[in-house]
Amino acid sequence: LPALTNGYITCGSFNNFAKMNERVLKLWANVLNAVERSRLMLLAEADSQRAWVLEVLQREGIAADRVSFVGRQPLAKYMELYRQVDIGLDTLPYCGHTTTLDALWMGVPVVTLVGENVVGRAGLSQLTNLGLTELIAHDERQYARIVADLAQDLPRLSGLRQSLRQRMQRSPLMDAPRFARG
Repeated sequence: LPALTNGYITCGSFNNFAKMNERVLKLWANVLNAVERSRLMLLAEADSQRAWVLEVLQREGIAADRVSFVGRQPLAKYMELYRQVDIGLDTLPYCGHTTTLDALWMGVPVVTLVGENVVGRAGLSQLTNLGLTELIAHDERQYARIVADLAQDLPRLSGLRQSLRQRMQRSPLMDAPRFARG
C-alpha cells in the first residue's frame, strides 16, 4: 500500500483524458479537500491538458504540488503505475470501463458515482459483481465520503489490495464459460 510508505493517500485515474471535465475535477477536489495531505495522479499527455487540470483544481483550493501527471505508457509500465495509487477515482458522466478493471486487477479499489445511462453505470456493474457495493456512490457528497472513509482505514485498503485480484478471478467478471452460456 503506497500510503504506508508515503505517509499520505494517493488517489488516481488513468482514464482517457477525453473523460475529464470540470464537474469531475471539482468532485475530485472535494475528495482531496476531505482527505488531508492526499495527492492526485492523472493520465494527461499535453501540457495544455495538465495546465487546465491545475487551473480548475487550484480554483477549488488544491495546490499544484498535490497533483502529478503521467503520460501514456507501454502496457507493463502502465500496470506498474498502479503500485503508486491507493484509491482509484472513477470519471463521470462516462465511467471507466477497462481502466477500472485494470485498477481493480492491480489491487486498487475504485470509487464510482452511478450515472444516468449505460456509459455512466459501468462502475456500478463491475463493483456489484465483485461484491463491493460500499464503493458505489449515488451522489457527489457520498462519493467524497466513501473515499475519505476508505482513506482513513488503511487496514481495509491493505486487505483490498491483497485480495482484489483473487476476488476478480472468482467473480462473474472473469467467468467466460458462464458468459458464453448466457
